[in-house]
Amino acid sequence: MLPFRLSFPRALVLHAATAALLGYAGAATSETVIGIANLGPHPSIAQTIEGFKEEMARRGYVDGKNTTYVYSDANFTQALMPQMFTQISSKSPELILTITTSVSQTALSAVSNRKTPMVFAMVTDPVKAGLVPNWQQGGARFTGASDMQDFDAALAFGKKLFPHATSVGSLYNPGEVNDVVTTQKLEEAARRAGLKFVPVSVDAVGDIPQRAQLLRGIGFAYITGSNLVQSAIPAVAAAAKQLKFPILSSETEFVKSGMAAANYAVSLKSIGTNAAVLADRILKGTPTSQLAPARPGPDDYITTINKTKFKELGLAIPASFDDCACFVE
Repeated sequence: MLPFRLSFPRALVLHAATAALLGYAGAATSETVIGIANLGPHPSIAQTIEGFKEEMARRGYVDGKNTTYVYSDANFTQALMPQMFTQISSKSPELILTITTSVSQTALSAVSNRKTPMVFAMVTDPVKAGLVPNWQQGGARFTGASDMQDFDAALAFGKKLFPHATSVGSLYNPGEVNDVVTTQKLEEAARRAGLKFVPVSVDAVGDIPQRAQLLRGIGFAYITGSNLVQSAIPAVAAAAKQLKFPILSSETEFVKSGMAAANYAVSLKSIGTNAAVLADRILKGTPTSQLAPARPGPDDYITTINKTKFKELGLAIPASFDDCACFVE
């Protein structure tokens, strides 16, 4: 388990600047307060926040000039989420960015001002999560950016990178909506790809070393955006090294750090960018109900391959990747 730490909001109260100074025709013309409600501090989530703030700045909402960001996180603790939203709401934000499914679902009851529009990010299926009525329109209080992966494309990439693989395994948390939806879709994609699918459930970080043993003999593991599994990636990587199977990750940094062999996934920064596009329209007057949730497009995917990890596992990178500008050592 992660150590207990209560994260108090780290808000910066900043002076407003006019849009004219920015030279941006569509910029905000007075100080805009935006709340960011986060599950907890994590490199993956930080990338999404970075993408959101960068795109908001491009659209005229500049942190430190005309925009105040009110941040708070729940330190991966469900019981702290209501307090987190109370802290953010006390600053009267014009909009709240909610990151991950559990945070977004909690916001529906924890944000008492029903006039405050909210934008989610890193939510796999907002329809099943109850945030929007369907994929064609937003909800009365929510719209946002999904991180729904194209699993057919991901497994096609895995088969190309690991040509001798006949099976794919994955770890998931059965208590997390995102994980259950993702695992179901991954199983369907594996069937279409002609791969045997080996799903392994884990209820807590401490379960991973033992439960990962059930992945023995798989061709490769596909690690999704599961909050639980992502937070325990060193334990997953240790098990993979022991059992000699490569990891295809949905997150880039784990490839760069040598814990995963490769990734083919939606850029986490792109999710934040997509959320910001919607946030801008909301702040300019469009109701959330009129904005369909965004799904990743082809340009949102990135690939990284770790040559050192392949050598460590005794695997060769197929010649078809020779021209790929995606290698790290």
